[in-house]
Amino acid sequence: MVRMGSRFRCALLAPVAIGTLVPAAPALAADERRIEYSIEAGDLGEALKTVSRLSGKEIIFNSEAVLGKTVPRLHGTFSADEAVQALLEGTGLTAQFRKDVIIIRGRSEPSGQITEGPTETPDIIVTGSRIRGGEATSPVISASRSDIEQRGFSDLGAFVRVLPQNFGGGQNPGVFSGGGQGGSTNLNSSSNLNLRGLGPDATLTLLNGHRVAYDGVTQGVDISAIPVAAIEKLEIVPDGSSALYGSDAVGGVANVILRRKFSGLTTSARVGTTTEGGGTQQQYNAVSGTNWNGGGVLGIIDYQHSTAITARQRSFVTGLDGSATLIPGQKQISGVVSGYDQLLDGVRFNFDGQYSRRSSSITLPYSLNLDALTSGSVVNSKVETFSLNPSLNIVLPKGWELTVSGGYGESTTNAPGSVYQDSVLTTRRQVRYHNTIADVEAFAEGPLARLPGGNARLVVGGGFRETGLKANSSQIAGTATTSIFDFDRQHKVSFAFGELSLPWVGPDNAISFISQFKTTAAVRYENYQSVGDFLAPRLGAIYVPFPGVTVKFNWGKSFKAPTLYSQYRGYQATLLPASYFGPSPAPDRATILYTGGANSSLRPEQSENWTATLAFVPKDIPKLKLEASYYHINYKDRVGTPITSLYGALTNPIYSHLVSTGPSAAQIDAFARGALFGLENFTGAPYDPASVYAVVENVSQNTARQTISGVDLSASYELTLTDRDILSLSTSATYIKSERQLVAGTPFIDAAGTIFNPPHWRAQGGANWQHSQLTLSGFANYVGGTLDNRLTPFVDVGSFLSVDFTAQWQSSAKSGPFRGIDVIFSISNAFDERPAATRTTSTSDPSFDTTNYPANGRTVSIMLRKAW
Repeated sequence: MVRMGSRFRCALLAPVAIGTLVPAAPALAADERRIEYSIEAGDLGEALKTVSRLSGKEIIFNSEAVLGKTVPRLHGTFSADEAVQALLEGTGLTAQFRKDVIIIRGRSEPSGQITEGPTETPDIIVTGSRIRGGEATSPVISASRSDIEQRGFSDLGAFVRVLPQNFGGGQNPGVFSGGGQGGSTNLNSSSNLNLRGLGPDATLTLLNGHRVAYDGVTQGVDISAIPVAAIEKLEIVPDGSSALYGSDAVGGVANVILRRKFSGLTTSARVGTTTEGGGTQQQYNAVSGTNWNGGGVLGIIDYQHSTAITARQRSFVTGLDGSATLIPGQKQISGVVSGYDQLLDGVRFNFDGQYSRRSSSITLPYSLNLDALTSGSVVNSKVETFSLNPSLNIVLPKGWELTVSGGYGESTTNAPGSVYQDSVLTTRRQVRYHNTIADVEAFAEGPLARLPGGNARLVVGGGFRETGLKANSSQIAGTATTSIFDFDRQHKVSFAFGELSLPWVGPDNAISFISQFKTTAAVRYENYQSVGDFLAPRLGAIYVPFPGVTVKFNWGKSFKAPTLYSQYRGYQATLLPASYFGPSPAPDRATILYTGGANSSLRPEQSENWTATLAFVPKDIPKLKLEASYYHINYKDRVGTPITSLYGALTNPIYSHLVSTGPSAAQIDAFARGALFGLENFTGAPYDPASVYAVVENVSQNTARQTISGVDLSASYELTLTDRDILSLSTSATYIKSERQLVAGTPFIDAAGTIFNPPHWRAQGGANWQHSQLTLSGFANYVGGTLDNRLTPFVDVGSFLSVDFTAQWQSSAKSGPFRGIDVIFSISNAFDERPAATRTTSTSDPSFDTTNYPANGRTVSIMLRKAW
């Protein structure tokens, strides 16, 4: 179950310790509310979360410190402090009690103070802030490993595709590669986040807070390469975050947080299939780890295999030959290693590494009634990815901490393709791209000065990053080999950043209607040697008028550097008759030099974002949480192809800056020399430079503009039915409005709500019932309808509603063959909802919108897990 802005923060005591938390005796307040608790014996962490939800009191604890600790049943009427004291008995942990917060820590920490530096377990900094223990001023979506598993998802890619804030179009396995559905270039079946529908290159995906290599030419990161078994949780900030994390974070940032501490061995096996054919799945993994005094290491290996879903297996597909691939079959093996070691007192070494290898195949027929081996193409791709990221945490005087980190990663895709005509192999195509990343970063964080509401905290840092793309493509027809493009380029980036947290009002100086007030400021400077520099500021505020109501505001600027592919893949120069461009002053038999493709002079795309959030947790119903956010993005200098139609391009004043009349022979020769294939003459007449009337430069340009605004809504409620039954309800929804302008002076056109773009509404909601060792879940996923505006008359495309069910049983046996057994049975799209039909506009169109609506159909799976 996904929760936004959780009230309890699982973080190290060191990071959350700020000056507002002064020592106090654990005496109970005389007016503290006492309520009835009925908590079954089980995991300590879950029990503490239950107390927090029921009491409305914040409980801060280190998730690693409570890992593996169990508690007996707690039944009776207690205050929150009394309930926590009872739960901690015999665990070796102690608690510090404050007016509105309880802090859990180990007995080794000195009484009355909180350690400021690294402890025995590594800290996790909250996504959305670099301040240790800081609270993000933007909404944060958080899902733990168990949340994802209880929804029935076996990989992160499938999970993020149902999040309302994420758009499934772009680089995802189910997006059809033909028919013009969203411009997918996904040759290797990767799964990329696409927050707010701004593109996978406008969402930054991190692993444990650091960057990894892009896995495609469009700068996406394949989130499905990381096994669910390897993660602690996934955190997503759907708001511009370049001031904190740099380029790409226009739509937001996702942080995959790995498990750090585990002892023992767990293995699992999962099988599944769709009920209409295809999509048969197998998955096997093992998790093993060990701990020692001051350190630990954890390793995960995961293997997945799924068969393809083709057009002939889905009766609702009418616009394709049955051999067409709707969802590629895949084989993937991936591994993760994570660990830490307390080298010296106050010095801790952390490391994590990730590896994956995947193969897949895509079949695309060119004719409605002929298979791909008769007339079509087949692409077999292989992608191999790895990353290594060590870091060092060093305690400095006066509560400061220094972090030095480095990283290196690669992702290599080979995608050979074969083209068939009349059952004869006519052309072989080879596409290869190799992404790399190397970076080093250092930053220090700590208290700066005492303010009325607590300690001001500051983080300052900087570093260097280099990302590279080596790409080449060629085709072989007969004995002739033609190079399509071949380049090896890098972005070299120097950066510096800072963030300041200023608590003006806190627990010690709260007044009427101001229980808490905090402001934040952040700034990041990045200099690209080949692009230029950019300064990204950010301002935020958190205001709590009284307990239970929180208002947050965030404003900032974000940016995205142009992709190396859009800069350096090359351009084409073609000679066309002037008549192709419609009526114009061009003389009879005049020609036009037309260019299209990449542009090495592209600038960064820029955005201005602001978000306002209201969260409400009623004091009398502490288990209920309501949250609403309004967001607005003004995105300018977007890279696009400005001229969408040749007709009228010579006379339309909007395109005048792209048209140069009367070019000289030397200018024409310069365009031809730089083009991929020289000057390509399509006039049917010999080339004569004197007949060239104008040059039309339709290469990629920073001309597009987009405005995005909308509302995110969420609600959650937990109800204790009996001493053995807990019912949790949750729902979330997103409304988005988006308009796009290709060139200044042209009208804005609707993007959201139109076919192959994000629908206006997306939502999900469901219930989770826990009964002792049994957990039952049911969730509905709604994707709104769109408008097909490709042809007149415009027609509506129907919405999509799927329902998923999951049952999980955990054995309570203390010994014997059933000890440590865990079984999860799930049915996705239980009622076999099918996507609405769309008009077919070509012989390579699947007759439904693959960017928004899945073709899987009903899927049944079962997983068996064993802890040894």
